[in-house]
Amino acid sequence: MTGEERAELREAIAALRHPMVIEELCAMAATHPRADVRLTVLEGVEPFMATLPAAREFLVWLLGDDEDFVVFSAAKIAGRHRIGEAYEELLHITGPAEAGLLRSTKPVGIGAAVVAKAMDAILGAEDRAARLQTEREHTRTGQLPDGCALDEHWDYDPPNLPRPVPEGMVLVPGGDFVVGIGMDDVVHPLYDVDDAVPRQSRHLPDFLIDRYPVTNAAYDAWANGPLAAEHALCHPDEPEDKDHRRGIVGDARFGPDHPATGVDWYDAYAYLAHIGKRLPTELEWEKAARGENGSLYPWGDDFDPEALRWFGASFGQATSLEHWRDTLSTFDENTPAVTTVPIGTHPKNVSSYGVADLVGNCWEWTDTNFFTRDRMKPMISGRPRTEWATAEETSVVIRGGAWTSMREQVTAYFRGKDLFTDRHNEIGFRGVIR
Repeated sequence: MTGEERAELREAIAALRHPMVIEELCAMAATHPRADVRLTVLEGVEPFMATLPAAREFLVWLLGDDEDFVVFSAAKIAGRHRIGEAYEELLHITGPAEAGLLRSTKPVGIGAAVVAKAMDAILGAEDRAARLQTEREHTRTGQLPDGCALDEHWDYDPPNLPRPVPEGMVLVPGGDFVVGIGMDDVVHPLYDVDDAVPRQSRHLPDFLIDRYPVTNAAYDAWANGPLAAEHALCHPDEPEDKDHRRGIVGDARFGPDHPATGVDWYDAYAYLAHIGKRLPTELEWEKAARGENGSLYPWGDDFDPEALRWFGASFGQATSLEHWRDTLSTFDENTPAVTTVPIGTHPKNVSSYGVADLVGNCWEWTDTNFFTRDRMKPMISGRPRTEWATAEETSVVIRGGAWTSMREQVTAYFRGKDLFTDRHNEIGFRGVIR
């Protein structure tokens, strides 16, 4: 493109007014084969950074671009507008300030300089010492300083949480809490704890979370109604004309008062958006499950096989990984006779906050990417499945274990993962407001 053509394209984009048009433009430009087109669209949507999440998601996406001048421009725009969503991605590029105190970090050169400058701008840090202090606070609380356009809690406004607490929800008060596990916390004879978080203290503001997972009855009433068909509040990146009806709706074993399984991440996102909620991040889920002191199970630190629905209740105790896999492979329309069970079946399965059924019965979708630990930023629209099906960006953290899970998986700290377009009879969800 000539300089004149790029200027004309930027002007045309700046004149756009409908958010959906800009969202579609960003989605198409994200995978455009020409770097000058990707860059020009980014420059064109810069005026929308403060108001449209799609523009910011596009910017974050381009921070992983293969072309340096695209990444550099994205970083400069992120710094100029103090876009907190970009902070984590920039951190992955250059590493935290603390890591560079005693050694040089990769990459080096122009990229490191541009990224560091952008991070300083986002944090509002005047020098390395100020940045170091702010980064340490971010590690503890998960929040960025006031003034960032967005951060991990961009959708959170404490004074506006519904009062009184809505029926069916529980208030989880703000404060520090324990996440992850230590070396001596658990013995797992059959199954390694996959990518466990080292035991540490984190902080979250107060939030509301559903007491129980969403049920089949509630979900089906929405999925079969006009709102699901209109897609008015669905994720802008979901497949066109997506059918939100559950994939296992004909299996009588999954009753109306059981957790809604057979739904993918987009289904869960859409249902919750239509009732004014969203999926929890994995930190929110873990705090709701473990309380402030980091218990291993919602009810305490000792496993109770009668307190939840798990593999042992469905099939009997697994003696090895091979036995577990061989047993699960017998699943068909008749085996086992009982899969999930109605919500509230196990009264002991309640956390200190009063949140129920957090482990066992069904895994639960979160809004956290398994690899980056950031909020999910789907951008698969227009891309072939072979390009994104195995990409890290599409791996979601699932929590809690299911009726098919071994003892090592039905804990309040275990991090499972799945492709966000899969619709398994083992994964359900619940909503939060914050």
